[in-house]
Amino acid sequence: MKVLTILVPVYNTEKYIRRCLDSLLVPEMLESIEVLVVNDGSKDRSPAIAQEYAEAFPETVVLVNKENGGHGSTINTGIERAKGKYFRVLDSDDWFNTAEFVEYVERLKNEDADLVVTDYRKEHTYNSESEYFEYKDLEDGRCYRLDDIDLKILNGEYFVMATSAYKTEILRKSGLKLLENTFYVDMQYNVVPITRVETFVYYRLDIYRYFIGRKEQSMNMDNFVRNQEHHKKMIKWLIEYYTAISSKLSPNKREYIEIILTYTLNTHYSIYCEYDKNHKRAYTEIINFDNYLLKKNKHLYERLNCMAYVRYNRKTKFKFVRINGSKWYGVMALARRLKGN
Repeated sequence: MKVLTILVPVYNTEKYIRRCLDSLLVPEMLESIEVLVVNDGSKDRSPAIAQEYAEAFPETVVLVNKENGGHGSTINTGIERAKGKYFRVLDSDDWFNTAEFVEYVERLKNEDADLVVTDYRKEHTYNSESEYFEYKDLEDGRCYRLDDIDLKILNGEYFVMATSAYKTEILRKSGLKLLENTFYVDMQYNVVPITRVETFVYYRLDIYRYFIGRKEQSMNMDNFVRNQEHHKKMIKWLIEYYTAISSKLSPNKREYIEIILTYTLNTHYSIYCEYDKNHKRAYTEIINFDNYLLKKNKHLYERLNCMAYVRYNRKTKFKFVRINGSKWYGVMALARRLKGN
């Protein structure tokens, strides 16, 4: 069995895919890894480039061509097809730090934790800055039981797709099935498998290089507004999923997932309360969503009151969103700064 399957979802990334694949195909690692390239109906030369690699490294690189179904559909396909003990996603415009990737795979050969976590960097192309993210208070090589740890050790952070390698069997047992033709499904990937994770280990290795700067990236704030229906679809799925299973989870798993949901809900409220310039639409959307959340899960609704701008918007029935949420948000920020002084 291969120790690690690296899923590389591909859609029109002919400019970047060689850098991505070259970062993985280290001679001494070829027998240990499976590089599963899933082409999601690309219209450019990405599939042809991937085919070159599949022919050059037939025991390591597997190319799967499919109709376009979005990022989630490529991950669903990858989980179904994976042959590695562990499973990790590497987007085709990103890459791995090859030097530390070799040590990473060697350590995985003797690993049996349900989840393996590493560090990553955001590479900002617009200003040539590199931003390093690490879990500072976790011990390198230590295996933790998720149900037993004090979650404060994560300092409010959680494990994201760029840091995580799950056992493939954990992903399958969790029943993870990402939404297709929908952005932001990485949040599902962060939540659903954790319900099956008992142990995790942290490697203080700088592995993932997350390429920031392309205008079409869904994490761009303008695109959050443009793709708000996708975000709403995803967050509602998460709320309903969590509401249905929360009573079956341990206290630590509930708290861990709620940390993720609070972060994601904060983003969703920000879209309407601060960034959407169509104030009439934003007002209608956030009123409807806020009522939905209260009815669906009162606990999550009340938890979000930890966000001052949500709390004050609720007290004023979101009337400032209808006027101009971004200006009001700025006034609030200034008031908090002055109060702090």
